Amino acid sequence: MAGLLLFGVASCTDDYTDWASPQTNPQEDAITIPGYQATAVTSVIDLNTVTTDSVNVFTLSGATLPEGYSLSDVRIDVLQDGKIKTTLNSNDKGQVAASELQSTVQSLYGKRPSERDLSVNVYADAVKNGAAVIINAGAITPKVVPAAPFIDEAYYLIGVDGWDNAKAFTHSAKDVYEDSIFSIIINTSEDNQEWQITTKTNVDAGNMQAEGKTGVLGPVAGSETATEGSLTTSSPAKGKLGEAGIYRLTIDMWNYTYTVEKLNFTPYIYEIGNNTSWNGVCPLACPAFDGKYKGFAYLEGEFKFRPNIDNWDGDFEKVSGDAYEGTIDANGASNIDAPEPGFYMMDVDLGVMTYKLTAITTIGVIGDATPGGWDTDTDMTYDKSDNSWNATITLNDGTIKFRANDGWDINWGGSRDNLTMNGDNINVTAGTYKIKLIVKCEGMNSCTITKQ
Repeated sequence: MAGLLLFGVASCTDDYTDWASPQTNPQEDAITIPGYQATAVTSVIDLNTVTTDSVNVFTLSGATLPEGYSLSDVRIDVLQDGKIKTTLNSNDKGQVAASELQSTVQSLYGKRPSERDLSVNVYADAVKNGAAVIINAGAITPKVVPAAPFIDEAYYLIGVDGWDNAKAFTHSAKDVYEDSIFSIIINTSEDNQEWQITTKTNVDAGNMQAEGKTGVLGPVAGSETATEGSLTTSSPAKGKLGEAGIYRLTIDMWNYTYTVEKLNFTPYIYEIGNNTSWNGVCPLACPAFDGKYKGFAYLEGEFKFRPNIDNWDGDFEKVSGDAYEGTIDANGASNIDAPEPGFYMMDVDLGVMTYKLTAITTIGVIGDATPGGWDTDTDMTYDKSDNSWNATITLNDGTIKFRANDGWDINWGGSRDNLTMNGDNINVTAGTYKIKLIVKCEGMNSCTITKQ
């Protein structure tokens, strides 16, 4: 072994006597051979343009191996923070499988097709009589762009409400290349409504129907009425919703596919019970049309839910559970038990037919405009006579929000006449104000801020 290491630091000669006892333990340190060095390819490896199974990552400027030795098992160790993350097989031409390089870059850096510097060390075996010496051909930093489709930062529906009226798809807070799913709820009262999808690129340019790679999308021609299929930017067709109704259109922009699902859930259901004298109702909203309803009301005594504001058809009664959590059915056995009198958040999931109550013990005003800043709520007082929360408070210039139970799980902000859960901060100017907050459900929440 000592002889092999001496060879590694010596200049190349015709004397290969140090190779008489080659290394057989792969855990030993690799040797270097003067002149035997890997060099990264000079151009950026853009996997979007690769059409072959393998791609050149490096070249080997080879010194001649000693007599009887052959090169074998060329590979690259891919490093992250100095540690080996994976090993890719190569050949003596420096080629690796394009699919393996793609998955490696994705696992290290994600799917976004940005140029990445890959930290790599190249190794090879010199083999004689079944025994191998590991050669360290050096560290390189090839530049690689992973293959990925074009995914814009936002997408918009056009057609249903006019070809110049763009309605945004919803999307998570994740990078669009890590979460490529976008969705939108379509509510149409007309049959045979046509639709296409335009990109943020088009909206920013003021040309909704511009075509091309970054342009308008639609179904492949011939599948206009299909409920699922492929999207294309090449002469896209216009999708068609055959019947009036409520639909969810979901697109996966990694695969350029779409699904259209007709929804049977209504925008609202209603709580009715002792708190409304079994006459009035309290609404629960389902803004995503996914069967998950949420509303707020003061409850005292038994209650139940029903799908219609003005009749009892198909009302939901308790099957199991108690006042605070359980199951319901249109053919349930009884009213839901009476909770302790108080203000509650009501959650009903008609997808699995469950209900749940969360007690709202306090609602407070909070923000940099309040005396307590963002650390301490100014509590409001509930007025049962009009189901409002009230406070008189001296504010500074700044912003406020409303939140329940001294925490951020339940909070409201945004437009004063249409507060939404987790909405934006509300701008206020300095002064003393009487604040009245009405909390019912999404689309029906509001506040008034009246200067005294």
